[in-house]
Amino acid sequence: MTLDPNDFPDTGRFQILRRLGSGGMGVVYEALDRVRGEAIALKTLRWPDASAIYRFKKEFRTLADIAHANLVALYELFGEGGQWYFTMELVRGVDFCEHVRPHGLDVARLRPAVAQIAEGLVAIHRAGKLHRDLKPSNVRVTPEGRVVILDFGISADAVRSSGPHRTVEDGVWGTVEYMAPEQVDGQAAAASDWYALGCTLYEALTGRLPYTGAPLKVLMDKRAEDPEPPSAVAPDVPSDLAALCMDLLIREPERRPDGAEVLRRLGVSRPARLSGSPAARRADLLVGRERQLATLEEAFAATRGGRAVTVLVHGPSGIGKSTLLRRFVDRVARDKGAVVLSGRCYVRETMPYKGFDGVVDSLTRFLRALPDGARDRLIADDLRTAVQLFPALGRVAEIENLGTPTDEPSDPVELRRRGFGALRELFRRIAATAPVVLHIDDLQWGDSDSIALLDFLLDPPDAPPLLLIASFASEDVESHPFLGPLLARAGTPHCREIRVDRLSDDETRRLARELLGRHLPADSPDLTEMVRESAGNPFLVEQLVQYVTVARTTEQVGRMGISLGDMLEARLAQLPSGARGFLEALAVAARPLDAGVARDVAGLGGDERPLVALLQAERWLRPTSSAERLELYHDRIRRSLAAGIEAARLPAVHLRLAHAIEARQGDDPETLYEHYVGAGQSERGRACAVRAGDKAAQALAFERAARFYRRALELAPAEASDAGWLLARLGDALANAGRGAEAATVYLAAAEQATALDALELRRRAAEQLLRSGHIDQGLAVVRAVLQATGLGLARSPRHALLRLLARRTFLRIRGIGFVARRAEDLDPRALSRIDVCWSVAIGLARVDNIRAADFQTLALLLALRAGEPYRIARGLAAEAGFVSTGGGPSRKRAARLVAAARAVAERTDRPEALAYAKFAAGVTSFYLGRFAAARVDTEAAERLMRERCVGMVWEINTAQTFASSSLFYLGELAEVARRVPARLREARERGDIYAAADVLAGRPVVAWLLEDDVPGARQAVSEGMGPWSHQGFHLQHYFSLWAQGQIDLYAADGLAAWHRTTVS
Repeated sequence: MTLDPNDFPDTGRFQILRRLGSGGMGVVYEALDRVRGEAIALKTLRWPDASAIYRFKKEFRTLADIAHANLVALYELFGEGGQWYFTMELVRGVDFCEHVRPHGLDVARLRPAVAQIAEGLVAIHRAGKLHRDLKPSNVRVTPEGRVVILDFGISADAVRSSGPHRTVEDGVWGTVEYMAPEQVDGQAAAASDWYALGCTLYEALTGRLPYTGAPLKVLMDKRAEDPEPPSAVAPDVPSDLAALCMDLLIREPERRPDGAEVLRRLGVSRPARLSGSPAARRADLLVGRERQLATLEEAFAATRGGRAVTVLVHGPSGIGKSTLLRRFVDRVARDKGAVVLSGRCYVRETMPYKGFDGVVDSLTRFLRALPDGARDRLIADDLRTAVQLFPALGRVAEIENLGTPTDEPSDPVELRRRGFGALRELFRRIAATAPVVLHIDDLQWGDSDSIALLDFLLDPPDAPPLLLIASFASEDVESHPFLGPLLARAGTPHCREIRVDRLSDDETRRLARELLGRHLPADSPDLTEMVRESAGNPFLVEQLVQYVTVARTTEQVGRMGISLGDMLEARLAQLPSGARGFLEALAVAARPLDAGVARDVAGLGGDERPLVALLQAERWLRPTSSAERLELYHDRIRRSLAAGIEAARLPAVHLRLAHAIEARQGDDPETLYEHYVGAGQSERGRACAVRAGDKAAQALAFERAARFYRRALELAPAEASDAGWLLARLGDALANAGRGAEAATVYLAAAEQATALDALELRRRAAEQLLRSGHIDQGLAVVRAVLQATGLGLARSPRHALLRLLARRTFLRIRGIGFVARRAEDLDPRALSRIDVCWSVAIGLARVDNIRAADFQTLALLLALRAGEPYRIARGLAAEAGFVSTGGGPSRKRAARLVAAARAVAERTDRPEALAYAKFAAGVTSFYLGRFAAARVDTEAAERLMRERCVGMVWEINTAQTFASSSLFYLGELAEVARRVPARLREARERGDIYAAADVLAGRPVVAWLLEDDVPGARQAVSEGMGPWSHQGFHLQHYFSLWAQGQIDLYAADGLAAWHRTTVS
């Protein structure tokens, strides 16, 4: 078919090539996926009204978790700008009847084709779904003979009731000629699809339909009489197929053969199969989880008290989150009359509010099931505004018939707010009649707009009393930016967290026994092996139980016992060709991998997505943050698969991975490093490690950068000429990560391989890092050498330092702080080096030996003013203000002028560090002038600026925290001082930062232990903080440790000890 002007337009990604066909609900096109460079089928919605959109989404979601060779593979669903469409596998071929009756009946073609349709229907029913519109035109046969069932536009979920599976949705759906008699009453069941197959088989055998005439006559005849036997119409048809056909057309659905019987009669051998799909598991079986259920019950009870509560449920894949929540929501719906509105997020969907869309679909089903009068009491006039957010609400007639509000705003933000408000009022009205539970599964695939809606619905004080349960995989927390902030809210009455972890050994044993039917004794070796191999993961328990059950039946389990590797090998044997290589590529990759890369490594041709869908349905794979990136479902599976690859084959797999990643993903040096090293190509691996380190450093991931620079150094040959600059890069990464002592060691090693000027700079950096991190003695030793090389030196004594400071400050007052601005690139590097050396000493000794620090700080400022480089001047003015302000009230005006000057110069630079120093100086001067509230505000603002926009300011961040905590101390907010201690202490210990640890353990924060009445703990804290500190001289840290010990003595009511300690010391 050709295109006409009214056809679906091209999108940015999909180019429409031709129309393939159309039906009552949509049009199908062949399209080019520009991203993948492949032809696909694209189905659009003809009329996007509320009911059509609902059914369109349902068609896509019906097959979202089902993968089978005889079912069309669906790819992605889009709802954008009023257009709804989804993409799917392009199946080239002919419809069923054309294939089996090319020039009359071809029995050789018919038998395998009917068997494949039956296998596809069995897969649909096993997943708890119904097709409801099976007919020859919805079955396509490829030139290779593969039969594919298409068009799930009126498919339905099936639910258990007192009888057979019944469809959830009301109404008559299907094509009259192929529809089962019970479908007229809206009572479709799995048997209805088998009836449709009977009609299709009848047409294939005879060339005509079993019933003909007007639609009403056909429906009446189906209820009243059996059709004429196929053999009466076409005497030469095979008798077994004719008999099966008539049995499928029996009017009473319970008398028709089921899937297993149909397959048997078609000669399809179905060996016992190991399956990872949910339908193959005991979804209702829950063992343990008493604590998690109790938390859910407590949260539910809180909503009955009028409070909205959110419960965030997370855990590893396969750990049993869905089973736990299904048990809970079924219980509250059955026993407590709760209205449960469930939804699920899908990774392969692109639409507004996709995180909440499923809940709204569930809401519309709830509303449509209510009596008319009950709906009227729930629906307010302004609910019409919510239809623009969720068109499916229009399925409810009372909502669809609401008029457009006369005061509807034109501002989209206000319109959205009103829509949110209307939904909140609807939930409030429902909650006034019954408890309401909203359950969203796989929230990691949600979106920020849905989170904004949930916040609006549930934020106090006007939130309706709903229980929101959101579940997601723990593996996805880091890769989905909104999950972390959600979890940070937990721990309050309004938001609670449930982590679902591995089962205990006893619980694992109980689960295995339940799944095995309790015929094994509790101390059976088989159970012991299952406990060991599953490591408490319910999914792996179920897989091992299946394996044992099937393998013992076929006598495959011998004396070797039960192992995860054997089970996976048995499952692998049942997968299609190429699956093993695909999974091995993912196992060796050991991280999310582009599906196209895995396909190339496995040597597969064509579109890999049908295979991916099968592997996901069978729980070999789990999707990641991108629909095109994959990883194995559980790390135990990955490790077992990787261990099964022969050592001789591993380098080749690594090399294919490296080549495929380079070809498809471009520059991914971290991953390429792993695979080139794994392939034995160390030189290429080393080059990738350097690029990975540079890339991480540019992204401010300094720990990661250091790790890759170290790996590059480990791979360097002994004669490597670039080792020196690589050591320097490693030192920079460690310094920026706050690992001062480690950075100093590396800088000193790099200096041994550098030119004289570069070596001086590297030693300066080493000295600064040692001093900043509290390694005073080592730092001073390096400083002396650096100062000597620049013609400078430390003061001989504190008196000498004070005299030099007074002289330099006097000169600074006379000279003033004016300067002629010059760019650093235009200045003599040796002049800049002298400034930086002075700065290193000043900043390294600040808050350790203030007189010496101030001496070098003033010299650094004088040298910077002479040079005219603005950043160093702004930095020096800020530090000078801090030192001057220690004089208290008399220095107030000069300190304020210096702060103002620092801010003015900082604003002329493009360095956020200069602005941070100016803001920090304002906080420090406020502190020393007794303005503690202002000091807290400015030092905390400086800390935020340093963290968010600056690099390499670990010492400054810690010092800002110290001044903020000290301000809180003098403001009397001791509990807040104590609250900050654990995080600060953890950071200091992680970095090996002696300076930061002493600030926390041997200073004012010691009140944290005293508030807990822990005197021994307080004494231990001071001892720990000062243990590594220098014993040369008397530093501020020595003073504060004395102060802290005196406070502990006074708290312990030992005033004499406090007096003795301070006077003797």
